[in-house]
Amino acid sequence: MPATDVTFGISRVQGALIESNEETAKIEKKELKGSTGNTARVKAYDPKTSFSVKGHGTLPAVSPGFGASGLSDLAGGLTLIEEVKTSEKNDDFNAWEYSGINYPSAQQV
Repeated sequence: MPATDVTFGISRVQGALIESNEETAKIEKKELKGSTGNTARVKAYDPKTSFSVKGHGTLPAVSPGFGASGLSDLAGGLTLIEEVKTSEKNDDFNAWEYSGINYPSAQQV
């Protein structure tokens, strides 16, 4: 019977020459200690997801600033593309990469 709990390849970014996609979901927390020194209350807040995409060929339509991440599962909120990098070498294929952060409940000012 084939295994169905793992997948192979990249499915969150569209493109034929996507080399890698990494996403990290983060949340901040504030802890309140009780009179015994143990943590008594915890508040989780400010969720965000940072991401990095690498590939070859034509760079997707991204540029530093606010815009779309190109990732199918990061919809809504506000996405900030922080860095876009392109590279060319005389003995390798042209490459690109970009990274940013998605703030699911933020609005642009």
